[in-house]
Amino acid sequence: MTPEDWLANFESKIADVQAKAAEFQENLETAGATESSKDGSIRVTVAPNGALSDLRLADSARSGPALAQEILKLARKAQRAAAVHVAEAFAPLGADSEAMRMVTGYIPPEEPEGEPDAPAPTYRFIDETEPPPAPPRPTQQPQPRPRRHRRSDDEDDDFGDNSYLRRD
Repeated sequence: MTPEDWLANFESKIADVQAKAAEFQENLETAGATESSKDGSIRVTVAPNGALSDLRLADSARSGPALAQEILKLARKAQRAAAVHVAEAFAPLGADSEAMRMVTGYIPPEEPEGEPDAPAPTYRFIDETEPPPAPPRPTQQPQPRPRRHRRSDDEDDDFGDNSYLRRD
């Protein structure tokens, strides 16, 4: 292979990588997702990183805990869809790449359809005047530290006693 051939091959590879990177960037910028309730009264939009970027509530939207539950459910669905879109954005870089395996490893599970909503999380306030609960006891005893080897006077000393780290 001549140097000119090698250079042409190298430039071709660079152009291919640049094209794939541009396609990846374009796909990633549009990888957000929007989910709506069945009646259309609630719409949730998330960015490619899963952050909530828009929330629309119609006047007909429910109120109270049912509204909160529906918003959270739609946000989880939109986050999963955004994660799938981000994974699809990696396609130009290679479907069997380490980056693709890393991204697809973080896709959340799909929301079950038609099942009743999970109960809202409950919170308990702790009275700060109460002592905190005792930490769990360790199940293993700590291992003793290994003994240090002490140098005997008859061991060979390659560097002498002149340490440059010692203060005089």
